[in-house]
Amino acid sequence: MLTDTQQQPLVERIRDIGHAEAVRRFFGLLKELIDIVNLPNGDARLAFVVKPDKSSITANINFFQALRIQKPRRGEVEYHLTIKKSYQDRLKSIEELVFEPLTEKSDYLAVIIGQSNVHLLYQPALRTCWEDCLLELVESTKRGPHLARHNADVYRAAEDEAFLSELIRLADDPTLGDRVLNEDSVEEPGGEYETGPKLPSQPHNLILFGPPGTGKTFALQPYLREQNSNLITFHPSYSYEEFVEGIRPEVINGQISYRIRRGIFHKACLSAIQQAGYGTMADCLNDSPETRRQKLQKAPVHYLLIDEVNRANVASVFGDLITLLESDKRLGSENELWLTLPYSQERFGVPINLFVIGTMNTTDRSIALLDIALRRRFSFREMRPDPTVLGEIDGIQLGQLLRTINERIECLLDRDHQIGHAYLTNVETYAQLCDAFRDRIIPLLQEYFFNDWAKIQLILGDNQAWGKEPDQRLVWIKKKYTANATSKLFGEVPDAMDEVVTYEINPNLQQGDYALVPVESFIRIYQKL
Repeated sequence: MLTDTQQQPLVERIRDIGHAEAVRRFFGLLKELIDIVNLPNGDARLAFVVKPDKSSITANINFFQALRIQKPRRGEVEYHLTIKKSYQDRLKSIEELVFEPLTEKSDYLAVIIGQSNVHLLYQPALRTCWEDCLLELVESTKRGPHLARHNADVYRAAEDEAFLSELIRLADDPTLGDRVLNEDSVEEPGGEYETGPKLPSQPHNLILFGPPGTGKTFALQPYLREQNSNLITFHPSYSYEEFVEGIRPEVINGQISYRIRRGIFHKACLSAIQQAGYGTMADCLNDSPETRRQKLQKAPVHYLLIDEVNRANVASVFGDLITLLESDKRLGSENELWLTLPYSQERFGVPINLFVIGTMNTTDRSIALLDIALRRRFSFREMRPDPTVLGEIDGIQLGQLLRTINERIECLLDRDHQIGHAYLTNVETYAQLCDAFRDRIIPLLQEYFFNDWAKIQLILGDNQAWGKEPDQRLVWIKKKYTANATSKLFGEVPDAMDEVVTYEINPNLQQGDYALVPVESFIRIYQKL
């Protein structure tokens, strides 16, 4: 018999729930709850409850229900995640969710998810609402409407996957209760697992690169419509500690504490293995290689989308995980590898059903300047300007206009600084075309050529040799400072001073008097008379 009075009811509740995979998933969520609230086992604000009269296990914070797994008398296993009532509108678009108030006058709701919709547990909007609620509950001075006795073994099972495995084995085979927990090894029967579609036939690590406005971020939209996806934008100060894991300070009840927080890459990998039925990374790594391979290769795909990937120091952000990104080194592949993370000291691997897709603006940095280790592990797909998607405005062939401008940019600068078709895609009127040139294209050319206005004139066909009439030029010469003009300006001619030419944007364009800007200003960019 089990001698620990707290272990016995916990094993019985696991047996009542009758779904090993669901139990592991619940304890994976419970481990995340513990990491978020950062409270030790035995803290008065925590009460992990196993009630003998209900087939449920509940995690309470300040006596408010925060998380529950329950097996109703009829129906499938249910997960209950607590959110603030004011957050319900954020989740209305997810039709499968069921909302239930904790009490009649409560400010909180339980979001109920059945086992058949278990993928919704990892829906980003729901997770954000739940995590925000946990932080509010732990800091709340209010108390819930009931008392509860804390079962320390529930906390232990969330933190110790070996202990949890023993509890599940005991629940599956009551005859094992005559021995002491954690001694003999008993093979746990595998949970039911429904096979899904095979992994998509695309690179595991893909970077879409090209000039600005070529549709790189737009190409991520189909992936964002998938429920299993995360989007992050890199920036110059982005670090490994934000991306994978790091120690961060937090203020709770006026006290500063330091805790290990998981980054978006860590969470994406965890979500991917949870799609395969594992509750935690440890569960995945403790499984047999063959079973792990079968589950991960047939599991739904999770996408991690990284916009502006080259704005950060990518080698530093990925750190020692760069090797694990390789397709044949991922969990579920032939040569799978994992490592120990530096802060949490947990084992960690990158699952084969995680796909990383990034975008890269070549005007910021050429792919030739990327870290060699990164280039070897990523596939690169170039996104070029597509003039064919553009139409005609008042006789102006927008496609030909863009084609000519980009050919001149490539000649004077390089192909990485061309202008994408998105700058003109939404142009439907002549006024919008003028707006696009005044507010976006000409300022971009100023940046490209460091205010070398003579080259900007060449790009726009405003140089004298191209033959535009003076009023048709978008950029024209404001004044030439000859020796005589310079002498009048300074009272003398400065030594070694060359002839100076100043430029200005067509005042009619600059001031928005587009009726005074002839359409030939644009037609004559690509058409020489």
